[in-house]
Amino acid sequence: MDFQQREKLEKDLENLLAGHLEMLFEDVPLLPFHQERVLQAEADIYALDEQGNMVLFELKRSTAWEEAVNQLLRYTQHAGQWDYDEIERKLRAYAPGEYGSMSLAEAHQQALGLTTALPREQFNRNQRMIVIGSAADNSLIRGVDFWRKKGLDIDFIPYRVYEIKGELYFEFFSRPYDVHANPGNVKGVLFDTCRRYYPNAAQRMIEKKRISAFGDMKDAVRVFRKNDLVFYSHRGVGLIAAARIVGKQPCSDDMDGEEELYWDVQFLTETPKRFDQFPKAMAFARVREVMDCNFWWAKTAKVPYLNRDESEHLLKELQKTLGEG
Repeated sequence: MDFQQREKLEKDLENLLAGHLEMLFEDVPLLPFHQERVLQAEADIYALDEQGNMVLFELKRSTAWEEAVNQLLRYTQHAGQWDYDEIERKLRAYAPGEYGSMSLAEAHQQALGLTTALPREQFNRNQRMIVIGSAADNSLIRGVDFWRKKGLDIDFIPYRVYEIKGELYFEFFSRPYDVHANPGNVKGVLFDTCRRYYPNAAQRMIEKKRISAFGDMKDAVRVFRKNDLVFYSHRGVGLIAAARIVGKQPCSDDMDGEEELYWDVQFLTETPKRFDQFPKAMAFARVREVMDCNFWWAKTAKVPYLNRDESEHLLKELQKTLGEG
């Protein structure tokens, strides 16, 4: 079924995707910085990739027609003229307070886990256009093919919503499922310790032998299943521990008035003895080197997820750094 059949608005699809762009490009993290405003001739979502290129999304909750391509071309012509300062203004309006006093380059570097910030002149050099809908008519496909042959970076990606035993599932199906989206029975996840909002959360998790998320973000821990591996990602430090998920389901608790959802864990590395310094942590740059890929560091549950072999590889390297658990 599609969003129209579910009596959902196009805005519902837009908000879903804006918060989960990793579903589209798990190995190419994106930083969303603007969404369509009411009664404005704009694309639905604007984002930046690692190279500073702009990615524009035009969404249709049901079948996408040729007009979607024409709309996207108009929006891209306009947005392609935005300079660094204009994009920075839009990011600050889109995520007020999220990046503090950081510049666009600094926020981009932090969110995408880059070693160095991009120079101002590298932003918005090129644009990529993506139409998303539950299906496409022949005119849209012909339009996409025509502009691709002319050298434009444009694509159509269909989605599906499935209802199985009363539960709803969302997926894209234009290309084979990435192994990181469904890595098998056991996966590894780099998971944030929430240091920015809960400075003492990491110590609480380590001492209580759990992996947790809090408040509005508590459901982030539902990504785990029993026997998954979790790598504790501590903001500004690196990986500070690794553990295996135990128990059949997450549990709830309270931390200073904030609801906590957590899984019990069994640690597989040495754990920190102090929480004001982490001399043995594996720096994020080393993580990228070991795994030969980057991660979407701004997410609580970093993507891509790791399959069994990748998880074991990272665990062995982390054990060398931290010591056996």
